[in-house]
Amino acid sequence: MMNHFTEVLSVQSKFDNVIKVYQWNLYYFMTKQPITQSQKRFQDSLASLFRPQASSHCDFVFLKSSSDVGVQRNGGRNGARLAPQSFLSYFKKMSIRPSLEQKIFYELEVSSEAEEKVDFPAAQKQEAQRLLQAVQTHKDSFLCHLGGGHDHIYPLLTALGHEYKKVIVVNIDAHADTRTDIDSHSGTPFRQFADEYSGQFHLYQVGLLEFANSLSTLSPLKKGQSKILWRHELHQAEKLTAFFQEITLLVDATTAVVFSLDADAVNGAEMPGVSAVNGDGLTRNELNEIWKLYRALPFAHQPIVGIYELNPVYDTLSMLSMRTLSTFLYQCI
Repeated sequence: MMNHFTEVLSVQSKFDNVIKVYQWNLYYFMTKQPITQSQKRFQDSLASLFRPQASSHCDFVFLKSSSDVGVQRNGGRNGARLAPQSFLSYFKKMSIRPSLEQKIFYELEVSSEAEEKVDFPAAQKQEAQRLLQAVQTHKDSFLCHLGGGHDHIYPLLTALGHEYKKVIVVNIDAHADTRTDIDSHSGTPFRQFADEYSGQFHLYQVGLLEFANSLSTLSPLKKGQSKILWRHELHQAEKLTAFFQEITLLVDATTAVVFSLDADAVNGAEMPGVSAVNGDGLTRNELNEIWKLYRALPFAHQPIVGIYELNPVYDTLSMLSMRTLSTFLYQCI
């Protein structure tokens, strides 16, 4: 009996030693193993700063509206629903610079293409509720809203309208998106919001093309004010400066100021991935200058940026459009 018991203990001891060796090897592998090249690149990229769940504070929040139902309702080419993920897939590959090392990024889907296909107006209201919750939760964060079509700015403005007594939009666009159509779509968001908002609404349009906007589209809003700086006027620097000086006088502590960029405002040579390619669009230098003027405005909140109408289906194989706007946003944050 004793011999058998001793033999059992010996086997158990050997087994324990094997387990210890295995655990040590596993520990060594997990802690001492050199990281792979792909792991190193991930650690050096913005992707490593994105959190799977929102923390108590996020520095940069991407609100994704991955639907282009509104674009199709406007007769545009579908594909913009793919833009948020396509844009972020390139943006996340960009390197972390020193000022971003301790920052926290987060992304959140706020729209539902399925809901929009069933009842578009009701889906817009539901999206506005999700955006309102996001705006309230991340009120101290840099917000970037990624469409989808420009119809998604209507739910964003509706959400902001619950929080602010005055809303100002600086809209960089080739089209006014103030169509008078009864059915809402990507060409109606600003008139739609102006008709419903009880506060002060000011729409400042930059880069519009005269041949791309009908007289009815340019008709006055029933409520709110709209002013235009045409594409051909951007060559006169003093007009752009005066435009923003006027905006400055309107901004107070109760004001939300939104930087809305419709991707088809940018020249088609740099921005082919849109539904309506612009042959006379803004250059990157002009876009950068407009951003600087926006950041100089005395609003009290963190920047609120919207990027709309990107369409990866019509982008180049090298993702030129995604690269162009990713590098622009990288310089903004």
